[in-house]
Amino acid sequence: MAQLVADEKNRFTDVKVHRDSMTHLDAVRDLNRRVFGEERLINRMDHDPLIFLTAHCNGQLAGFKIGYALNRRVFYSAKSATEPAFRRRGISRILMDAMIHDTILLGFQELQYDTFPALYPGMMVIGFKYGFRIRCLHWNPDYGDFQVRMARELQWPVIK
Repeated sequence: MAQLVADEKNRFTDVKVHRDSMTHLDAVRDLNRRVFGEERLINRMDHDPLIFLTAHCNGQLAGFKIGYALNRRVFYSAKSATEPAFRRRGISRILMDAMIHDTILLGFQELQYDTFPALYPGMMVIGFKYGFRIRCLHWNPDYGDFQVRMARELQWPVIK
């Protein structure tokens, strides 16, 4: 059963975020296929801990964010997407807030994610807004882009 972890009304719509127990997995897989053009969501869904967040607007899936522990200190945000019809409505920000909140409660000291700036420039923008810094980068020939590892220390309050 999905657990409601955020209920936020922003200037566009009412957004509900659930810490998901795979209730919405089929809808997330469908969104993943449409946004990224691939079947693979993440390599494994049996990580412990695994944070699987879904955002819903007016009962529709608006986005998701999935992450897992790399080690006791570092949590990795592995994948996220926002439904194109719900972009520019704060969905990514709301999901990022929820993941940061959960990772702090779980005792992690750092949050990291990878992005490809030519393909997804918005991920660099949101990262910088949240205090992430470039940890490292390398050329990824499979994507024809630089793969950038973003990282930030975790502490309250959340930076926006």
